[in-house]
Amino acid sequence: MGAPDVDEDALARRIGALYEQWRAHPETFGDAEHVVIGTGANREEDLRYLKGVALEVWLFAYELPDTMLALTRGGKMRCVAGGKKAALVEGAREVLRTSRGIELEVTTRAKGATGEAEARAIADALVAEGGGVAMVLKEKNEGVMMTTMVKALEEKGVEIKDCSHGLAACMASKDEKEVGFVKKAVTLTSKALAFAVKEMEGTIEDEKKMTHAKLSEMTEDAIIDPSRLGLKFPPEDVDICYPPIFQSGGEYDLKYSAESKATKLHYAPAPAVVHMSVGARYTQYCANVGRTYMVDPTAEQEAVYAAVLAAQEAGIAALVDGATCSSVYEAVRSSLASAEGCDGESLASKLNKNVGTAMGLEFRDTAFVLNAKCENKISSGMLFNVAVGIQGLTEPSAKEGSKSATYAVMIADSVLVGAAGEAPAVLTTNAKGVKEISYVTNDDESEEEENADEVIVKEGGVILDAKTRGAPTSAEDRERRQRALADKKNAETYKRLTQAGEDEVQNAAAGSSSEFVSYKAVRDVPTPRHQELVLAVDQERETVLVPIYGQLVPFHIMSVKSASVSQDAGASFIRINFQHPTGGAAASQKYAAAVRFPNSIFLKEVSFRSTDARHANHVVQEISALRRMIIARETERAQRADLVRQERLVLSSGRVHRLTGLWLLPTFGGRGGRRAGTLEAHTNGLRYQGAKMDEQVDIMYENIRFAFFQPAKKEIKTLLHFHLKNPIMVGKKKTQDVQFYQEVMEAVQNLDGGRRNMYDPDEIEDEQRERERQKQIQKEFSHFAKRTQEIWERDFPHLNLEFDLPYNELAFQGVAFKSTARILPTASCLIELTEFPPLVIAAQDIEVVNLERVGFHLKNFDMAIVFRDFTREVHRIDQIPTTYLENIKQWLTTLDIKYYEGKANLNWKPLLRQIKEDPDGWLEAGGWEFLNNEATDSEEEGEDEAESEFEPSGSESEEESEEESDDDESVYDSDEEDGDEDMSEDEEEGLSWDELEEKAAREDANASDSDDRPRKKKR
Repeated sequence: MGAPDVDEDALARRIGALYEQWRAHPETFGDAEHVVIGTGANREEDLRYLKGVALEVWLFAYELPDTMLALTRGGKMRCVAGGKKAALVEGAREVLRTSRGIELEVTTRAKGATGEAEARAIADALVAEGGGVAMVLKEKNEGVMMTTMVKALEEKGVEIKDCSHGLAACMASKDEKEVGFVKKAVTLTSKALAFAVKEMEGTIEDEKKMTHAKLSEMTEDAIIDPSRLGLKFPPEDVDICYPPIFQSGGEYDLKYSAESKATKLHYAPAPAVVHMSVGARYTQYCANVGRTYMVDPTAEQEAVYAAVLAAQEAGIAALVDGATCSSVYEAVRSSLASAEGCDGESLASKLNKNVGTAMGLEFRDTAFVLNAKCENKISSGMLFNVAVGIQGLTEPSAKEGSKSATYAVMIADSVLVGAAGEAPAVLTTNAKGVKEISYVTNDDESEEEENADEVIVKEGGVILDAKTRGAPTSAEDRERRQRALADKKNAETYKRLTQAGEDEVQNAAAGSSSEFVSYKAVRDVPTPRHQELVLAVDQERETVLVPIYGQLVPFHIMSVKSASVSQDAGASFIRINFQHPTGGAAASQKYAAAVRFPNSIFLKEVSFRSTDARHANHVVQEISALRRMIIARETERAQRADLVRQERLVLSSGRVHRLTGLWLLPTFGGRGGRRAGTLEAHTNGLRYQGAKMDEQVDIMYENIRFAFFQPAKKEIKTLLHFHLKNPIMVGKKKTQDVQFYQEVMEAVQNLDGGRRNMYDPDEIEDEQRERERQKQIQKEFSHFAKRTQEIWERDFPHLNLEFDLPYNELAFQGVAFKSTARILPTASCLIELTEFPPLVIAAQDIEVVNLERVGFHLKNFDMAIVFRDFTREVHRIDQIPTTYLENIKQWLTTLDIKYYEGKANLNWKPLLRQIKEDPDGWLEAGGWEFLNNEATDSEEEGEDEAESEFEPSGSESEEESEEESDDDESVYDSDEEDGDEDMSEDEEEGLSWDELEEKAAREDANASDSDDRPRKKKR
């Protein structure tokens, strides 16, 4: 393996800067002719900053342990090093000579040797050349060679001068490459502080206990492993500047040598103050940030913090090219002394002795300290840690001796000095405003329960108030917006229909017979074992062998529609029905085999008579069993065929946010008892792990279309629901909706018949325990949703994902599928998540909404939702109480959804087909305005509703219309039944149970008779 290379351009530039500083300001090098720098053995476990190590890294980009460098102002460099380090320095010989005229002399120290002889030889040469010798006095005894050099010079009477200020001056200004390293160090530092803040927030929110030492250890581990912070920095290039410092509870030491104690993080009782300081290095370059966070601060504490913040900003503004270090300190002190809202002079008296130092390869460069005495000039390109700290502050409102009685405030940032005339650049961007560092807690249980939703979710931009019929101004505004939407919606629909074209792909459904082959050639068809042909099943080839005209004709099992056997006159009759095109040309398009072979004749059915009843039953059973198996297999295969391949889940290496005790819908299926699982939020997705190893579901963030958090308000469960862009497989089920929930109460309670007193202590205790459990579950879900949303906002801002919260005040009852459910509008969807399958209808997918059976004499109405994609079936929500009508209109108008009202239910299948086939005629007829019945309301008020039901155009056959009407039948009672019910309410009040039963029986008989009459009339 070869020796590492030296950055020749950087070396030439930096060695030139060193000699220019030496020759221009020899006093900074003690007016010496020689400078000797040396380092001892590498002690990585010690966090030490040596100027000699900094110089080696600055020149050669590597630390060179057990190495000594001797530079002569005349232009000579001597080096004593061992092995690879000597080879590294030797590689710089040519660039030093050609660029700066410096002669390099490298002496390779023998392996195992201490280098004392080589050090004495160089000492003799320096004394012989004459002139003084300078070193970094604090480091003159670093290593055996430096100790030997000092001893040899002292023996010869040579006075050793200090060159630390000269070396600091030449390394102070950062070049472009160094600024790049500094910015990476700043990124690492800022991310580490954000990590610590998040841990603190979690501790406060969950009311956990965390020690300062533990938080420091966790933050240090995150710095050492940058991947935990989402950074792709090589771990060998990063390190800490000092162990992260966390302080609270009245014990504050604002020195960077302070340690985080093993005491608990103090955040209650309020007010509480937490100080954090974090420093990190990237390729030896340092960065630092410090913040003070307050929990329920008093007005005086906020004023003090604002004064410190203003003082730091004043100091940063004074940090310009040509200014002195003392002027920066004076700017900070003056700002504090003149602070408003607090005792400025008192704050100025408690200010730390310095407000920062220069940084770079060393964390604290003592040549440039921002205090009242340092008169060294600041130059462009220098990096400073501007840290304004005040300690020994007291809080009058706190009890004497309590942890809140004393506190400190410190704000620190890494600042890069700009060029002449330019403002300095604050590199650390962690929030530090008064409102941004303050946390307000709420101990009121009732308020916490009432506002729990606010912690988690952003409710989008829609704010709705429940409007009543008595709000004419709102109704007028709504009607105006609806009229404006009418023309716009017609134009959008027409444009989409005309551009779509005739692009209906003739794809067959799963298991279409045109996709299967029984035998590739005639020779593959098995020959019969007996001379007499029999009906048989080839299980291996999934084929039914049918004897026709003396030949066994193979039919793949998927071409078989059904098989049955019947007994008659002592014989068995086997009947096999085959798949075949039905109806006209349009119906034939739905059968893939008819499309593929348009000129073929299809066999509809065959029948066989057998005297062997046992064989007949066996063959039919074989056909039925094989068909069920193949259909199940092909259905699953078809479901998986159009699945979009998901990315691989990247597991988080740091802290993983999880929810335990969750149930999953849809379920995995299978036998055995169900058990709850755990949901985890990882780097790029969520993972649910059930009780069994194979019960695992991964949901990628990129695949989430909508996310909902629904706390248990009037439901029995709190849930997180994800509506996906592309379906996934859960077990063997294909689904586009995945739900994780936990029940907050028992769905079924056992009634033992005993009466319990409302003041029964056990009953009260049970209710209290149930409330506490509900609150705890909701809190856990809130915390998980908040943390997951933070991941989305931080790492996936382009997805615009957020947990949507239902508007409970706009909830309404209706039949979305088979039973009445509580349907909830949100900022972007209409949902019903308590029952499965769930209802999730995105507002952006809706074309128009038709409110059907709306009349003043009706208690309920229906909602027909027409989608932008006309291939989707119109979704109906039936039996909605009329009291919710205005709220629904308000919500639809807010989302710019056009709605219409009508008195009858419409048959939407033929309607949509007519619109697709003739969009021009539809638009000429007024577009969607055919749904608007307002113009004819006055004429139809007296007509019976049953006579006004929509009937398709005459081109549709009566048989097809009747069939489709049966399919789309609405679950509502007729107007006549509603009227009878209203009229009989008073009569029923005085009837006995027996009389009521007799009346119900008569009404049932009348209802069955009335159901028969229309059918007889049609015949």
